[in-house]
Amino acid sequence: MANFRRLLVALVSAFSLLGATGVSVAASEGNKLIEFDSMTGVSAAVALAQKANDRGMLPGGAPWVISSGVGSVDRHGNVSVRVTGLIIPTLTPPRNPIPAFSVTVSCITSHHRVANLTKGTFPTNPAGDATINTRVVLPHPCKDPEVFVGLTRANGAFVWFAMSNSEEQEQEQEQD
Repeated sequence: MANFRRLLVALVSAFSLLGATGVSVAASEGNKLIEFDSMTGVSAAVALAQKANDRGMLPGGAPWVISSGVGSVDRHGNVSVRVTGLIIPTLTPPRNPIPAFSVTVSCITSHHRVANLTKGTFPTNPAGDATINTRVVLPHPCKDPEVFVGLTRANGAFVWFAMSNSEEQEQEQEQD
């Protein structure tokens, strides 16, 4: 009988731990403000036009391509981005000439204004690989968030090289 009780207690404990883990994973997943698994670089036409996007940011002065970009921002402002192969393809050889990237989280506020929150610098290499982990203070609410990777110039202005793709953009790219 004592062995049966011990077994019962062990089983209840194990199921309790599994349940708690499931709750924390679910809470973590519900905490994401934006999560993306692709990014788009600055096209040649956009680089040439040098016109600010709808978030008020200028593109980098050359076309940029990216092999992969994944990341997320949670509701507490924790930003995590990993870019691979963010380079200028027109250079000989194609490479990233920038020693450090910055990241901008862009939100639309409740007053329909754009809030661009920039942090940097995060080391990169000529292959255009970088890992960004930082925290920004988000406005409340932060609607329609987008994430940009680029450079903060000496004058404080941010120029973008790649931006997160929304789920709709990802679906369009899969259909092409």
